[in-house]
Amino acid sequence: MSDDKLSALKNLIDTPKDLHKLKIYEEKLTQACTNLLFDSRKIVINSEVSSKSLTEAARIVPQIRTRVESLIDRARRQDLRIRPGTPEKTQNLMINNSLLFDFIIFSRSWDLKDELKELDSLLVFGEVQKIKDLAREVLEHIQTIDELFSQKEHAKTNIQSSEEVAAILLERFDQEMAIAEQAGALKGILKLEKPKFIGKDKYYDQLGNIILKIAMSFDTETDDTPIAIRAINAILNREFPRVKAELRDILKAVEILDANGLLILKQDHEGLYWIQLSPSESEANIILRMAEAKGFLTIEEVIMETNWPLEKATEELEKFVKAGCAIRDTSYSTGTKYYFPGLSEETTET
Repeated sequence: MSDDKLSALKNLIDTPKDLHKLKIYEEKLTQACTNLLFDSRKIVINSEVSSKSLTEAARIVPQIRTRVESLIDRARRQDLRIRPGTPEKTQNLMINNSLLFDFIIFSRSWDLKDELKELDSLLVFGEVQKIKDLAREVLEHIQTIDELFSQKEHAKTNIQSSEEVAAILLERFDQEMAIAEQAGALKGILKLEKPKFIGKDKYYDQLGNIILKIAMSFDTETDDTPIAIRAINAILNREFPRVKAELRDILKAVEILDANGLLILKQDHEGLYWIQLSPSESEANIILRMAEAKGFLTIEEVIMETNWPLEKATEELEKFVKAGCAIRDTSYSTGTKYYFPGLSEETTET
């Protein structure tokens, strides 16, 4: 995370309760995003001059300039117009939901500016392949910002609660939402609970992964051998002291794993909870052990390691996505990756 980006966002943060001031606050953030895009335009204009001696770059950079200028046009049309007679509660929702998009657009526009600075440096040294690779990332970034503008416009007419909008945005922009929360930008917009709203889903994702790791570490004779939740809890407290989880948290994480077929939750006549590994445990175990090394996997890596057909490799990875234990990230330049929160040592703090 960029400390400068976080500081810049903190300086913009306000939590006005007055509806008129809230609208001014949204306009202020929109203008900050537009200013970042103007900065990006200045950089890319300079890059056009530097690219003239490189045939490949001379074709790419003008395309980037055109796309950045198109973003500026969209940003300047982002006025939040509210029809007269709209109920105050609806107006608040419209502005708060627009703010959620503003925080992400601000973050992505900041990153775009940094990427264009890097591209400009590469042009000076004539590193053609690196220029082409980075240019693809820049164009993808521009496309994402353009889509965010469209989604923001849609959110003005399709009114949802801010919690619902945030939940949708979290699926793709969890890092940007985390920065917004750290900057204090979500105060007054979302109802933050404990664990906090932004950390809630991640917390159970992480906890579910750790529970799977613990369950698979038991030397059971068969998949049908039951493992007491109390035993899981004891090992969790002993081996993962930084992960704070009450029994009800463990049960909720296990219920999610059970619902998605990664293990089976049972309760005996005394009311005690037990789990047993599902019949596909061996597949889940293979994927977890592979992912543990670096925290993510690609479908190609799974196929090469297991010799599974494409359909099976995809199906097994998607089980973890459905269970909330993995995040699918699709990128044109790097392909599809499946990230497993909670597997690496540094992500086990809560």
